[in-house]
Amino acid sequence: MSNSHLIDLSHHRGLLWHEDFIVHLASIIRPRIYVELGIAKCAVFNRIIPYAEKLIGVDVDPQAETFMQKSEKTRFVLANTQEFVKQLPHESLMIDMLFIDADHDREAVLKDFRNYFPFVSPHGIILLHDVHPGHESLIRPEWCGTAYLAAEELSHHTDEYEMVTIPVSPGLAICRKRRSQLSWKEPRLPVPRKRYSIVCICQIYNELSKGNLERFVRYVKPLVDALVVYDDGSTDGSYEYMLQHTPYVIRGLKNDFANERSHKQRLLEEALKLSPDFILWLDADEVLTANAGNHLQSLCALCEEEQADGVVFHEINLWRSQSWRRVDSLYDAGWFVRLWRVTPGMRYEETNPGLHQRPYPDTIKRLQWTDAVKVLHYGFSSKQRLAHKYLTYQAHGQRGYEMLDRLISEEQLVLEKVPSFWFPPGLYQDDEKPIPLTWEESLAYVEEYRSEVFRPHFSIICLIYKSIEWLKFVYEQVLKYTDMSDKEFFFVANDATEEVLAYLREHNIPHYEFNNPVELQAEWYVNRVYRAYNYAASRARGDFLVFINSDMAFSPGWFDNLWKAYNGSNCITSRLVESGKLPSGQYGISRNFGRDVSSYQEEQFLQFAASISESRVENGGLFMPLLIRKDHFEMVGGYPEGSVLLGSDIYEPVIAKWGEPCISGDTVLMRKLKHKGIIHQTAFDSIVYHFQWGEKDS
Repeated sequence: MSNSHLIDLSHHRGLLWHEDFIVHLASIIRPRIYVELGIAKCAVFNRIIPYAEKLIGVDVDPQAETFMQKSEKTRFVLANTQEFVKQLPHESLMIDMLFIDADHDREAVLKDFRNYFPFVSPHGIILLHDVHPGHESLIRPEWCGTAYLAAEELSHHTDEYEMVTIPVSPGLAICRKRRSQLSWKEPRLPVPRKRYSIVCICQIYNELSKGNLERFVRYVKPLVDALVVYDDGSTDGSYEYMLQHTPYVIRGLKNDFANERSHKQRLLEEALKLSPDFILWLDADEVLTANAGNHLQSLCALCEEEQADGVVFHEINLWRSQSWRRVDSLYDAGWFVRLWRVTPGMRYEETNPGLHQRPYPDTIKRLQWTDAVKVLHYGFSSKQRLAHKYLTYQAHGQRGYEMLDRLISEEQLVLEKVPSFWFPPGLYQDDEKPIPLTWEESLAYVEEYRSEVFRPHFSIICLIYKSIEWLKFVYEQVLKYTDMSDKEFFFVANDATEEVLAYLREHNIPHYEFNNPVELQAEWYVNRVYRAYNYAASRARGDFLVFINSDMAFSPGWFDNLWKAYNGSNCITSRLVESGKLPSGQYGISRNFGRDVSSYQEEQFLQFAASISESRVENGGLFMPLLIRKDHFEMVGGYPEGSVLLGSDIYEPVIAKWGEPCISGDTVLMRKLKHKGIIHQTAFDSIVYHFQWGEKDS
């Protein structure tokens, strides 16, 4: 052996030999996460940078940061050790090498060891400095202190770790966290003496369009006794899909990504109503590895035996493929508390908005780690999913490499093949190893999905044909009383006059032009109306259609309350207050607040609308404004091309001529929907004023 590999104590002034030793140890272990408590002038910390993927230095002295070598790998934390450990549950990191070298007092060392131990990975290394002072003069606070007493006490309790002290002053103790000598021979899980009830909780948002829900239901539902889902305002059919597979679906009205913690509290409350023994938390883009069904019950038994509150699973991040996982840039360092033992008072103590908060309840304290069950994460498995994550986090203000760019950067890409036996039966797909992309190539594919990520989810549609006055009025009303953040509004210029077309174009108002053939323009006008609405539906980009008339005025909450009343198997109309020009219909109220734009009494209508609004939904009603799922509208073929001759087949209708006994096209639409299980209902807190015959009377 070359002498260059040896540590020569004569060259280290007696007390600093440990620096070379720790660096050499790091060069062998190659920790993914290295944490040093008390970095002083970074004599050890900076030398470990070449051997670790991520390094965190903690110190109470702000001057310590000036000595740290700045790198994407390094991070300085200005805090005492007890303040920083409180952040670790939010970090979701497992420490592979921990150097405790802050306060050398016995109690401080013991507290640091015990507080950080749960966040050290299985078979991770913990180093304790100053635990073998060479003579009594070194047992002073400014030198070794009483750290040696902490090492002595810790050496008496080694069920979960092993420990040795190098007896050269000032001393270094090396601790390995373990339950067995060989990392691959950790003790088998206990055989459960009873069957434990497990409820899985999950938050979803438009997961069906990302290809996640079918996999999630197929592979997770058989493992648990019930699924409890919080739908965060999905419009792509995810909500309806989950209703087919579980009765426990909580429906959020508007996507609220930053309120994840309050959503989890609602999920927890709903799950606890089912009296489970354990709660399993997964996202919709995740499944558990093979044989999880057997292991989950054993892990529950382990929790009871050890009186642990939760079990931490390793997350396997599939990267732009179905069988390759990413292991650089912390992608293999994720360990999350997935299985929670139900205990009295289980809760999230704070549910304030914010990203990257602690994902499990505050009452969970004592943890167990397992490699018996892993989480296969598909959230990074395609360009589409990566682009959705990147753009979503970017829209919420995330910046920088760690908080944003890491989601798509492949400049440090390291991939490993995932063993096929980790996958549940039928899920494994053997595919080619992804070729690393340049930063420019990654940004390019993100841009390809931008329109998909930010597309409108609701399309508000209005026909117009001759009146600029009504056009301006209804457009202003919609924008005034509707949150347009996830919506599009457009007119359909239906056989419109040149004046109307010119106004729409000159003012850049969203619109499509629809012109009936000359021979059809002589038909009953209502035929052209229904054709135009069907055309509008074909052009709409939203998952939901909202049809309105040009002679309508709106009140606060008109749209939100339509959406609130949607239940997956209905279409919803507003309750109309009508001017009295014509008789009103079911649930309609005749009250004159103006019969044209110039005479509209807006304040009086709004006061009246507030007085009659009630949170109630009833079957039937009038026909517009109408909120309907686009898939449902297309499933029944939309509107007939006119009113239908009385007695004819609604699926092969004879279109009535003016004066013939008939059924309105609106009624025919509702009948066809009913045959498919979609019920027409009215929301009594969505109040809209209808002038009646507005544009026709202009």
